[in-house]
Parts: sequence; structure tokens; C-alpha cells
Amino acid sequence: MAAYLWLMVESKKSVMVVGATASGKTTTLNAIATFIRPEAKIVSIEDTPELNLPHENWVPLITRPSVEPWVRNVTLFDLLRSALRLRPDYIIVGEVRGEEAFTLFQAIATGHAGMCTLHAENVDYAVKRLISEPMNIPLFLIPLMNVFILIRRLSLEGRVVRRVVEVYEMLSGEGGKPMKHLVFKYDPVRDTVERAARSELLGIVAEEKFTSIEELEDELRRREDVIRFLADRGVTDFRRVSRLVRDYYLRPMAVYAAVERGVYELD
Repeated sequence: MAAYLWLMVESKKSVMVVGATASGKTTTLNAIATFIRPEAKIVSIEDTPELNLPHENWVPLITRPSVEPWVRNVTLFDLLRSALRLRPDYIIVGEVRGEEAFTLFQAIATGHAGMCTLHAENVDYAVKRLISEPMNIPLFLIPLMNVFILIRRLSLEGRVVRRVVEVYEMLSGEGGKPMKHLVFKYDPVRDTVERAARSELLGIVAEEKFTSIEELEDELRRREDVIRFLADRGVTDFRRVSRLVRDYYLRPMAVYAAVERGVYELD
């Protein structure tokens, strides 16, 4: 799953992380954003500074509520409009909940990649929130948000854990209606996320990259091995992860060969 998300993020597919309060949405968003290419320009917009990205070309913007009646608030909507003037490759919104959502979808429609979180119990409720007041996203624009990740808090062996439980691709169906396509699902017995179906987006990415599905799946397997290398060594520090991701972008086959032989130096 992580390798799939890595490939989607690199290919500038837009991602929304959905979940209830304290389910780990922002943490997941931050982890996924680590997969963005190191040279990309990123603008993030938040109420409270929580994101921490390793990218040199990252511009974090924070809202400013006013305590004085004559001083205007600086809202998510204001910052998102300003962010578009910076010509970012990626726009990350900590949490969409108002009119800024429509601006984000318009930005995605004009070629920017969007990443955000949304408070909802499941993906169906997330779509209902998006098309209702105050966001008012037209139904036919929903598939612009290519990937929906559902996060939940679960009880596992007497302790509370946070897990990705479903990953959907949002496709455009008949009449432009959004159509969910489940690609990954959590297995509570094995405590792993398993592939549920073949990705439809991979075909689109292959066309955009002028390559074949087979070559793209080979690349996906290589990235799976790279991530497994990190997992087997218990690497969770985002700096070490981002260092390997950056190195892989610079010299993919050399890094993969070192990972395969188990000789890649993480530090």
C-alpha cells in the first residue's frame, strides 16, 4: 500500500485522508507527503502548525485569527487563494471544512496536486460533506480527488491503535458521477493492509508517463522492497525515511540494488 501511495503522490494524484477525531489523519498526511519529489514546490495551509516536511522548497502558511474587531482574520480560504499565486506543484490543506474546499478542487482542476484531511466517519460521508454546505463541491468534480484513505482507531490486544482500513480510488462513472473503487483493505486477523483489487489509476499513470502497465508494476514492486527494507529495520524517523526516498529519486537502480543486497547505509 505504501509503495502504491508513493507512486500516486509522485504522479501528482490528489489524496484525501478521511477519519474521525484523533484517528491519525494529520500524521498520515504528513507521512504521505514525505513521498513528494525533493525538488517539488509545496505550499501547506493549516490552522495549527502540525506538518513537518523535509523539503527545501516548502512554504508553510498558517491562519491568523484576530482578537481585535478592526483587524481582519486570515482564513484558510484567504491563504489558499494566496497559495495559488505561488505556483506550487502541491497544495496541502491540514483540514478542509468550508469554502476553501471548493478553491482546492478548482486548483486541482488546473493542474496542481492537492492533499488534505477531512473529518468524516467513512468515505461515503466524506463525499456527502463535500457536496453539501458550506463546501458545495459539484458531484462531477469529486473524482478530481483521486485517492481516499480511511483511517480508524481500533482496539488491538487491549491497546488502541490507528490503522489505515480502506484505500479507495475515486473514478468518474456514468454521467460523471463519482464511483468508488476499493484497492486496499485492512485485515484485522493479520493486522495488515491487503490488496483488494487491481488499481485503475495505474493505467492512467502509465499513459501519462508513456510507459506500460508492466513496467509500472515492476517499479511498484521495487518500491515495495525499498519500504520493506525500512520496515524490517524498524525505521520510523521521518528524516531517515525521507533521506532514502530522496536518494531513490536521484539514483533509483543503485539504491534498489543496495537495498536488495542489504548494504544500503541509512545514516
